[in-house]
Amino acid sequence: MTTIASLTHLSDDQLIACIRRHAEDERRATAILVASLVEFDARRLYLRQGNPSLFTYCTQVLHLSEHAAYGRIEAARAARKKLPDRTA
Repeated sequence: MTTIASLTHLSDDQLIACIRRHAEDERRATAILVASLVEFDARRLYLRQGNPSLFTYCTQVLHLSEHAAYGRIEAARAARKKLPDRTA
């Protein structure tokens, strides 16, 4: 686990590599979250969790900022439109 204290001991090149690795990890995690939200939204599971909307679930349960929640929901819904219809 990376801690702030452990970062002070890294060389410049190690710190650059660490930042790049964490940025890649963050992009991967965001993509997985958006993909998960596609299915979560399709099933309307936020209602079962006691939330009136996916936005409320993202901000109050997942503790995403309003901006982050909006962006991820928009991405999930755009991605869902590209998926084949599951009702057929």
